[in-house]
Amino acid sequence: MTRCISCTRCVRFLTEVAGVPEMGQTGRGEDSEITSYLGQMLTSELQGNVIDLCPVGALTSKPYAFTARPWELTKTESIDAMDALGSNIRIDSKGREVMRILPRNHDGINEEWLADRSRVVWDGLRRQRLDRPYLRRDGRLQPVAWGEAFAAIATALDGKKLAALAGDLASAEAIYALRELTRRLDGVTECRTDGAALPAGNRSGYVGTATIEDIDTAEMLFLIGTNPRVEAPVLNARIRKAWLSGARVARLGPPADLTYDVIELGADLSVLRSIAAMDHSEKRGRPGVIILGQGALQGADGAGVLATTMAMAEAAGSKLMILHTAASRVGAMDLGFTVAGGMDAALDGAGVVFALGVDEVDIPAGPFVVYQGSHGDRGAHRADVILPGAAYTEESAIFVNTEGRPQMSARAGFPPGGAKENWAILRALSAELGHTLPFDSLAALRRALVAEVPHLGKLGLVPENPWQPAPAAPYGDGPLAPVAIPHFQSNPIARASTILADVARAVGTPVEKVAAE
Repeated sequence: MTRCISCTRCVRFLTEVAGVPEMGQTGRGEDSEITSYLGQMLTSELQGNVIDLCPVGALTSKPYAFTARPWELTKTESIDAMDALGSNIRIDSKGREVMRILPRNHDGINEEWLADRSRVVWDGLRRQRLDRPYLRRDGRLQPVAWGEAFAAIATALDGKKLAALAGDLASAEAIYALRELTRRLDGVTECRTDGAALPAGNRSGYVGTATIEDIDTAEMLFLIGTNPRVEAPVLNARIRKAWLSGARVARLGPPADLTYDVIELGADLSVLRSIAAMDHSEKRGRPGVIILGQGALQGADGAGVLATTMAMAEAAGSKLMILHTAASRVGAMDLGFTVAGGMDAALDGAGVVFALGVDEVDIPAGPFVVYQGSHGDRGAHRADVILPGAAYTEESAIFVNTEGRPQMSARAGFPPGGAKENWAILRALSAELGHTLPFDSLAALRRALVAEVPHLGKLGLVPENPWQPAPAAPYGDGPLAPVAIPHFQSNPIARASTILADVARAVGTPVEKVAAE
């Protein structure tokens, strides 16, 4: 308070932008001060932005404070991978360590804001890292050389079906390299690890037709099976901005506090069927956006919900946005990293499973599991061979966000120990398996990738997706399940962060602990 000038920028941000009016000015005259009401904890997922807003440094980042001077830091412009929004960020590093993450302005995506999870996850990049290959012997994982790990994979693959899975944080380059290697080994690939009914080859069905900026001018927003405050807090703030400008917001799904007034339609799918059967012709010509979440696409009803939603959007002349929760999902779908039948078909009869950063699903017992990733999380503990890869801040990579916009992250540091860039590991493995991939540099890989999927080379642009209605499919009348995403524990980097663990405990989220072997 010795610095505060009572400009109330922090109060106005939390009230107007974040929509959580939990801070204000108390006292009178010289006793007045800015504080949270009744001394309670702030509950907004965007509150870290007040650090950037404060003009005098009265509000500072506690984890970063006294750890570095700004002129000591190397500043790298990159892309956030904690959700599928693709927020533009600046990574400040000192030597090999990331010291802080700040937002960069991008009016088409995150404006000048950044979610708290993305801002403070940097300490998770240092902890529980995989820095050498491991091989399971006598029931325990033991460190080995790269050649020994590759030889064990070659032995396991002899005559067995390979299933390659792509996790939530995998880059487009790594997914492309794994796809090419899997095809040479006559295996199958799958990226829809959560079971979402995303239609392969139909970009309007797994991305939609709306851009994030379309939300600003929408007269009506219809949320189906999604809680954007948890899944994409910055997008939720954008929806609130549209609501403040007069847009109406309706929602189908379990009730939740979204920081703005919502017309709650319940959680039963029979409501969707009734709304879809209405005459929507009078809505044509009025801008509207339907946001379909992953919670509505999972399970046996997912395909039917998608088909009905697309038919309703077409009838009303509205734009459709598929709100993803995984940074890698759209890029993997663009690259055709799918198999008919989804996860069940991929794992059926598989003798070897190659898990590229797959930590959010449990791979059943039986197959030989090769895990490639950056952290010793759930996927690594299930593995028979571990190949240590780079985190999203440690390699240059392409990510495609939820609106289908390809963007390139930049390397802000190097992986620890013997860990390598993910595409390079797969290139080296292909040579050991006798199926050498036709590229030996990242530039050559990207040339091949862009030649096959041209829009991935148009960085920063949102391609226009041709409309292709999904085929009709049956679905029941049961309730939509709540969105089961532990916001502050959503991926291995977040689970390794002590800062986010403390936050998760404070808000009542169970903190997952992976026991060390």
